[in-house]
Amino acid sequence: MSGRALIAIGCDAYDHIGPLSGAESDARDIFSTLMRPEVGDYDVERSRLLQSPTLQEVRNALATVLFDGGPLDTLALSFAGHGAVGAGSFYMALRDTKGQALSATALSLADLLRMVAEAAPKQTYLFIDACQSGGLISDLNVILKSEVMGELGTPGVTLVATAAANQSAYEVGGHGIGTTALLDCVRGDVFLQDTTPALDLVEIGRAVSERVAAAGGQTPVVWGLNLYGPSSFCRNPHAGSGDAPLRSVLVGWPDSATSAAIREGLPQLWEPYVDVATDWEPRKFLARLEPLLARLGEDAETAIGLVARIEESFSNRARGSRDRFRELEVRSACAVALLPRSGQPAVDQWLAKSCSGLAGMVEAAVGDVVAAIAGYEFALINGGLGELYRLPLRLSKLLGWAAFAVHARRIAGEDGSSAAKRLDDLYSRIFATYSLSLVSMSDCQAPDVLIALTASSHAGHMDHGERLLSHMFSSAVLCDGWVARSDLDPSKQLSYLIARTGSGTEPNLELVAQPTELVLALLRASRLFDLSEHFDQSLAQLDHLALNAYLPETYLTFGEEHIASGVNSVFQIGHDVWSVAELEAAWPDFPVPSGAGQAMTAILSSLLFPDRVPWFLLPVPQLIER
Repeated sequence: MSGRALIAIGCDAYDHIGPLSGAESDARDIFSTLMRPEVGDYDVERSRLLQSPTLQEVRNALATVLFDGGPLDTLALSFAGHGAVGAGSFYMALRDTKGQALSATALSLADLLRMVAEAAPKQTYLFIDACQSGGLISDLNVILKSEVMGELGTPGVTLVATAAANQSAYEVGGHGIGTTALLDCVRGDVFLQDTTPALDLVEIGRAVSERVAAAGGQTPVVWGLNLYGPSSFCRNPHAGSGDAPLRSVLVGWPDSATSAAIREGLPQLWEPYVDVATDWEPRKFLARLEPLLARLGEDAETAIGLVARIEESFSNRARGSRDRFRELEVRSACAVALLPRSGQPAVDQWLAKSCSGLAGMVEAAVGDVVAAIAGYEFALINGGLGELYRLPLRLSKLLGWAAFAVHARRIAGEDGSSAAKRLDDLYSRIFATYSLSLVSMSDCQAPDVLIALTASSHAGHMDHGERLLSHMFSSAVLCDGWVARSDLDPSKQLSYLIARTGSGTEPNLELVAQPTELVLALLRASRLFDLSEHFDQSLAQLDHLALNAYLPETYLTFGEEHIASGVNSVFQIGHDVWSVAELEAAWPDFPVPSGAGQAMTAILSSLLFPDRVPWFLLPVPQLIER
């Protein structure tokens, strides 16, 4: 009979070579995954899983699979273990292999290819996750012969090696990184295409190559020759509109040139969709979504419908994240995607409604945070030395989110008592346990702190706001205003913390924000709590510190990575201004958001992307039109 056979070999135990730890588990994972009928549909009776076998055991298995039971349609063979190039061939080391006698004790790829050529399965797939596996190229002459290849019915052969001929293959978490990448494609965690019912190892190999090479240290090799016809390494988990979650975005939409263009572009969202629960990047998401929206022109209703469907699809997946605020960030990013269209009435209405709904979700999330701290007072600490840097940022972000709900209720003209209560509860818990971590650490805290302080003023939490502002300003003065730059690389956080202790010394300009928006935000917020004169007394310690505010000409582009139109207003203490009052007097006029939806979405932009500050909240937020 004909069929599909899989041979998965993993070798951890060696008699004459150092052992490995993840090769057998790689073989088991490949075998268990591909043997599932809905994935690989390989024949159970003709397939073999070999764990740390001897050379003779492998040869026996190959002889049985290839030559017993009739012609074979498809052969897939994977190998994980030690590999080496020697005597003009690539060798796969097995349990009894001797390093000084590879030709006699290891399985050479050349011998394997000769067996394949003799058995002549229609398609052969070889996946090798081993050191120096890229050396298999030297064995291709075995099958690249006129008497073997080139005639009608010639079998197809595809080879994927996870490391170049002079490279090692690495394991992470007990699994080879090449095998992990392969299984990610087979299972559908990496989107390849959804137009064909099956995936070929060549297209999988390209994706594996990109992912493994991006991780560094390995350069996979992919080679394929197929003169016979369509090949099928495994089923395509995303074939058809019903299987890919993002395809449901367009279910029920009338066919048109626009919907076809969107359908064609949807695969660009697959990577952020897969990563949303574990490795969420709002900027990457918007970079993939914006081209889809651009295809719609000025069609506001269609843009709203598309974003709403994408929002629900991503939000459903985001609920699987351990981050309680992940779904909020996803929904916020979707609102920000429509900010450039906020001058259109339909979009303004949708944004206002969406932000109002987000306010309710924020209140629930903050309530969960408060309950978590009540249950365990150190619930906000992840541990490690890095918390000295990250915890102050985390506290500021929590306060910023809680304050967003206060602002959203106020701007929308809704009852804000519940949002104010949540903010009050959060303040109380933070002051009780984390007051020493309310520190001006990084310029990326500027929007969060400004949003929190202005909301505190509006909610009547004057004592809380004054206390937060005092903590933040005092810590800024202690470090001479040299807070870390907002885009500081994580690898340099410890260097910044060490440099921060050297007060009075010239800072490393690669580490600090120069100029700073955080210190400017603290100075301007002092008027809300009648602290301006007290702050003036400390300005001498901040002499020559440069302050900056980026003021956009319009809030339509406030969510873009690079805001094209705007003005950087720079002030230098002791040169341009000598007091908070002079700073206020020098503050330039600038536009404010044109509507409630635009204003609330601009605040969300600042929470997602802390390199922009919603200065319109200070000092005249009542100018926002509803």
